[in-house]
Order: sequence, then C-alpha cells, then structure tokens
Amino acid sequence: MSLPLLVAAASLTQPNALATQAMHNFGACVVREGTAGPRELLAMDFGTKEYQRKLRSLAKGHGRCAPGSTIGFEGILFSGALAEALIEREVPSDSLAPRLAYDPARAPLAARSAAEEMALCTVLQAPKATAALFETQPATAAETEAMRPIGPVLTECLKKDMKVELNKPGLRSLLALAAYRIVSQRGGVVQ
Repeated sequence: MSLPLLVAAASLTQPNALATQAMHNFGACVVREGTAGPRELLAMDFGTKEYQRKLRSLAKGHGRCAPGSTIGFEGILFSGALAEALIEREVPSDSLAPRLAYDPARAPLAARSAAEEMALCTVLQAPKATAALFETQPATAAETEAMRPIGPVLTECLKKDMKVELNKPGLRSLLALAAYRIVSQRGGVVQ
C-alpha cells in the first residue's frame, strides 16, 4: 500500500512531518539517480517559466523515486531538497561551515529576490548553525533545536520593513538553496 506524497506550500501552512520527510527523501533519491539535472535546475533563475518547466519535468521524470505515489509539492521544497542532497553528496560535512563562511575576498553573489538575499546573508553570517541544521532530519525535534541560533541572524538579515512568514520546511529549503549557491560559487561542489 502506498501513501500519497503531498507537501503543502512553503507559506503559512505547516506541512505534516511525514510529507516533509517524504519530500526530503524524494529529492535525495533524484540526486542519487544523477546530479546533472538537479545541478542544471539549481543554476537557473528560479523566477522564470523555464525553471518551473524544468522543475516539473525533473520531478515527473523521477517517479521511480516515489513508486505508486501522487506527488504534489511547492517548488521551493523540492528545490531545497535537491540542494541539500547535492551538498551532502559533494561537500564533506566537516568542511561545510568553512565553505559557507563569509569571506570578503570572494565575489559577492547577486540575490535574485529579497527572500534569497535574506537566506544568503543568514547562511554567510551563521555558517556553523546552517551546517548543523543540515545534519538533522527534517521535521524532528533536532531540526527545531538546530534552527534556534539561526533565528536571530535571520532577523538581522531582513531588509528594513521586510516581513517574512515561513514554516520550518520553507526556511530549511531557502537556506539549502543559498548554501548550495555559495558552495557552488566557491568550488565546493563538482560541476
């Protein structure tokens, strides 16, 4: 008997723990099947229709990662799962925090949205906390505890008068995507 895989939007609603973990596992499976498609997707501008088409195609093309399931999801959760799986696969966990740390000698990354700017700032300012978050399983007490030191940094990284309403899966995804961009720019992943 298969359970439907449904993940709610990364907004005010809170996806249930099983669905969150299932999306995380689905993204990891897609990356195990091959890294070219996920890398190509994550290199694209997420605000384009082409990105959305590639995202849907990548998910549909990997139905074997969720046999007998119906996959419905918000794109950021799937993209975040892909980014985190690529980082886990290609960056040793003990070297992740140093690769994420702010380095004024490196070229800055141009954020493509206010949310991405906040996430990039947070990861660069809290590399150890971000790396510790990725050591946890989604939708667990350990994840909640790992997010605690990130909260104050996240608040500092908000633009003036900017309000963000995220659930834990959405925040984790944003941070994973920012971390992937940072380590990709710094030669942290195999291209």
